[in-house]
Amino acid sequence: MKPQIRKGLHDIVTYRGVTTDENNPQRKFLAAASVELKKTLCDRVRAAARKRVVEMDRKIAELDAELDSLVGRRQRRRAEGGEAADDSFCLADDQPQEQHGFTLKY
Repeated sequence: MKPQIRKGLHDIVTYRGVTTDENNPQRKFLAAASVELKKTLCDRVRAAARKRVVEMDRKIAELDAELDSLVGRRQRRRAEGGEAADDSFCLADDQPQEQHGFTLKY
């Protein structure tokens, strides 16, 4: 009786050498889908960033307007030569020279 030859993993015939990644339509489709998903993600991130920039610009404009109103109120008070009773914003140069720092009245 003839001894049987045992076959191993290296004896399995495949088509790996016949097809390449460039010719594989499934790989091309998956690569294209991956690129499209990355592009969509980048567009969403860009839109969110633009939205944040617009919100920051609006907030900066509000703060500038508030600062202008505070500085304007201070300049008007100086022009009148006295302090307004309802003014809650006080800076150090409005105080006598003996005091240092600034005071917030509330």
